[in-house]
Amino acid sequence: MINQLPTIPQAWSRAWSSRSFRNQFALTLLLFVGVSLHQFHFLRLWQLRPGIQVNDLILNFLPPHDFSMPIFFFEYSTMLMVFIFLLPIPERLIKGIQMFALILFARTVTIYLFPLEPPRDMIFLNDPMASFFLHTKDIVVTKDLFFSGHVSAITLLFLVTTDRWLKKYAAVAAILVSGMIMCQHVHYSMDVLFGTLISYAAYKLVFYFHTQTKYGLELEEA
Repeated sequence: MINQLPTIPQAWSRAWSSRSFRNQFALTLLLFVGVSLHQFHFLRLWQLRPGIQVNDLILNFLPPHDFSMPIFFFEYSTMLMVFIFLLPIPERLIKGIQMFALILFARTVTIYLFPLEPPRDMIFLNDPMASFFLHTKDIVVTKDLFFSGHVSAITLLFLVTTDRWLKKYAAVAAILVSGMIMCQHVHYSMDVLFGTLISYAAYKLVFYFHTQTKYGLELEEA
């Protein structure tokens, strides 16, 4: 992975020579920022809604424990390494951001359609990134439940990387994060399951779009 770093300028120079890439780069960043701000805004509003508390048989067998630090470590170490790995492959990086934007949009819709109360005995997940972007002085969001953002994000990181060793690390991290999320009672087990499924669906949908339509990036075969 480190050996690829010197190729980054050449890869981006080649990509930037493509009009299709330039257009998608701009539109993708605008879409991602717009979807993110849209989600942050509505999650704060929906925090005030009453929701349904689910009797989760799996969580009932798991005594709650605070795993905030290891969740943060595995989530963001994987994100950083995958980002570095994808820098020499700009077209795949752009596709990954498109997938993530699609996941954020889907998550905003499902949270609206399925209002839930946090699991009993939930231990608040202390995530500095979420605290910076999502929470405010007056509102701490805990009802962004169906489906899990952390699990969907780390599943997507596993899917988009093609490096063998990094893929193994991402797979282990995804399993550990999913388990610790449930052990901390931050999410219901169905939130974790659907987080994985939605990520896979977004991954397949974006690659299908690029391979089956005239708007796909021509720099990489999916």
